[in-house]
Amino acid sequence: MARSLRSCERGATALEFALILPVLLLFVVGSIEAAIILFIGSSIESAVLEASRYGITGTEYGEMSRSDRVLKIVKERTYGLLDMDKVRLDTLIYESFDDIGKPEPFVDADGNGVWTDGEGFTDVNGNAQWDDDMGEAGLGGGGAVVVYRLTYPWGVVTPILHRALGETVTHVSSVALMNEPFR
Repeated sequence: MARSLRSCERGATALEFALILPVLLLFVVGSIEAAIILFIGSSIESAVLEASRYGITGTEYGEMSRSDRVLKIVKERTYGLLDMDKVRLDTLIYESFDDIGKPEPFVDADGNGVWTDGEGFTDVNGNAQWDDDMGEAGLGGGGAVVVYRLTYPWGVVTPILHRALGETVTHVSSVALMNEPFR
């Protein structure tokens, strides 16, 4: 009986299929999830660009503020796929493009090249504390340099991508531009 079972090939195809199916499904689902992650990233880029195009004009629609309108544009351009409670949109105002991402100037009393508590500094953004980015929160007035930065954590579902990428993929999109002259 053992000899006849060893030479029997009936059901071999079903066994091979059963061994390959989980790997194939994981590959298909992982590919779909990777495509969704790329699509979300692309839609976030598009949303930030469209929102910044609106923001530079200084236009306000009725009762809606500029900042609310910018968030509404982000929501529309991401096709409702983002949880707007998790969206973090920072808009920072700078004097010039050269100032973007630079810390507030400080007096390096201890010579270590890093601001430490107690050292004097110039409060460029007016928030009464030293910041490693001198940008002031807001959309700015006419002629202001503004950086729009949207950050969104997208949850990963597929186990292999979860291990490779972590629990979430954080999408960050930013654009720097100068507002049009407006009043």
